[in-house]
Amino acid sequence: MIDALYEAGWADASVAFDVDTGGEGWATFHREAPSGLQAVVSAIRQGRKAGVEPLGVTEDYVSLTEIAERTNRTLSAVDHWATGRRGPGDFPAPRVPRPRVSLYSWAEVTMWLVANGLAAMSPADIEIARICEVADAMLRARRLQNRLDEADREALNLAVA
Repeated sequence: MIDALYEAGWADASVAFDVDTGGEGWATFHREAPSGLQAVVSAIRQGRKAGVEPLGVTEDYVSLTEIAERTNRTLSAVDHWATGRRGPGDFPAPRVPRPRVSLYSWAEVTMWLVANGLAAMSPADIEIARICEVADAMLRARRLQNRLDEADREALNLAVA
């Protein structure tokens, strides 16, 4: 499978499979493309070409420490934003809440930072965060639709179109 993915165009990906889960795996890309959308679309298409059906496009989950590093702020400043002690409030809730180190959606954090003028983010960072979030939702929705019978799926598609 690794060879097939490489031949399909995943030469820029680090790929791993978990044999304990029936072969599910993940890939991390460092892809050059004219846009974030083209990078994500090409990775999905190439995976399918190699016989892999992507389950999702995992958006970048980050800890408060990683947010501080990416924004050139102190961990204390970022912690104050997250807890509401400082800043404009409404910091995005953690996507993976944990007692010691919660993980946040980089897409949500990026949009919050830009909306509140707290960090200069490159247009590419904003775009890829947004595209990954939407692509993941679309792949999940496609997979979940397959659980419905055809009539229910068609009715739902018409309702949300």
